Amino acid sequence: MRLYLSYIGIMIHYIDDEAMICDLFKNFIALTAYKSKGFASGDNYLSYLDSPSFMQPTAIISDVTMPGINGYDLTLEIRKRHPLQKIILCTGNPDEQHHVSATSQLCYTLNKPFKPEKLIAILDSLSSCENARKTGINNQYFKQCEFGIDHVCPMYK
Repeated sequence: MRLYLSYIGIMIHYIDDEAMICDLFKNFIALTAYKSKGFASGDNYLSYLDSPSFMQPTAIISDVTMPGINGYDLTLEIRKRHPLQKIILCTGNPDEQHHVSATSQLCYTLNKPFKPEKLIAILDSLSSCENARKTGINNQYFKQCEFGIDHVCPMYK
């Protein structure tokens, strides 16, 4: 497998109640120069989000179906606290009712199963998006996401 090199200092948080999936995220992200931190549930992530030790990541990847708060509702809670947070939902079983309410809050939906190259490409795109947003170099980037999202990007203000 090819080693993907990216910007150092980028932090990715991933949330999934299945240890095997958390290990996959950890290993896939390790192929990059990104740092990562995993959480076993949305409730654990909300506790961390509200703690003094919280450090905002470049992107958050969350499973949809978890005990406690699901990924759709977690997305809405994160967005209340951090309106420009980049969020990816990962699911094998999309729920249309929740999906409609959360979709305008997402950068991307990743369907299981997925290839590591797909995840890494999404993370690289979100890293570029964040760098463009922070530097103000290219505000047009937000109007048309590389992945063809059919809504107004939540990052574009």
